[in-house]
Amino acid sequence: MTGEDPGVMDYVHLRGVEIIHQIQHTFRHHVDLMQILTRVGDPRYAFLIYFPLAYCFHRPTGTRVLWIACLSEWLNGVLKWILHGERPYWWVNEMKQHDHIVNVPSLQQYSLTCETGPGSPSGHAMVTSAVLYSIGSSFIRHGLKKTRTFERVLVWVSFSIVLLAVNISRLFIATHFPHQVLAGSLTGILLAEAVKHEHTSHLSLRHYVAWSLIMVCGIVITYTGISYLGLDPLWSLGLAKKWCANPDWVHPDTTPFFAFVRDISSLIGFGVGVFLRDMPHHPMKLSIVQKLIYLGMALVLTLSIENIKTFPSSSLFYVIGFLKFTTMMIGIVFVIPKLLNKYNLKKQ
Repeated sequence: MTGEDPGVMDYVHLRGVEIIHQIQHTFRHHVDLMQILTRVGDPRYAFLIYFPLAYCFHRPTGTRVLWIACLSEWLNGVLKWILHGERPYWWVNEMKQHDHIVNVPSLQQYSLTCETGPGSPSGHAMVTSAVLYSIGSSFIRHGLKKTRTFERVLVWVSFSIVLLAVNISRLFIATHFPHQVLAGSLTGILLAEAVKHEHTSHLSLRHYVAWSLIMVCGIVITYTGISYLGLDPLWSLGLAKKWCANPDWVHPDTTPFFAFVRDISSLIGFGVGVFLRDMPHHPMKLSIVQKLIYLGMALVLTLSIENIKTFPSSSLFYVIGFLKFTTMMIGIVFVIPKLLNKYNLKKQ
């Protein structure tokens, strides 16, 4: 699918497995920490935590973070379909069934290992690097009154440490090869750098609907094109089910389809929220205390809705996912500010 020499990729994968094996040995006593770090880089937290955090304190930054999160995750899903990348936890087992590669190290699996989509590039690395780069750039531009060199260095050192920690955790749990996390990190940073010059704060509902339709068209074209070539876009799901050490670790919300649903529903929900917010209302400026209250209410909303359990085998799984993220965005952009505004007016 990628046009690369299978022998070359087998060599890259084998060297990658050796690195992963060494990382698993080095951090074998820190399994819980590694799984916490991989959760920090979970793309869903770009929507559940990082976006509300940025939006409640600085609306333009939050808006840009949402766009970055949606675009990076959407592009990541499309690239995964096109690049057809393996994942370590199933690759080692597939290779042990062949004679041309010997001495393939065994890898440990954990509860977060068995992701179902193709592996390249890493979505955790790509979305995390894009979102945190965007937040870091905005903090330097707007958050610091005087951008001293020390403060700028501190921001980028912190960014690098978090991204490195997330990437190591992805290798540790054997869900990505080194070249995949590197590709995801670089692609995410480049995308964030490109989008930071775009004005996203003044977009209206029609812009959000238009971009959502463009993303849907991109998904359909990519899926149809891959199928037309005689390839199965869902090939990785079978391997995940075949080689995952525990069937309960295979979750449908790790598929590209669910990521696409999250991206499109978030954009549409945000657009609807913007439309409702911009209708005649009483504008207000929030104090730091009110912003903290805003953030607290937003996090309670996102995490509560995220914890609503659905049945993965149900045909309504993706529909409910769409409604969940649409509701989150409308709540953060319109409902909570409306409640705060009413409370503020009563005090006056």
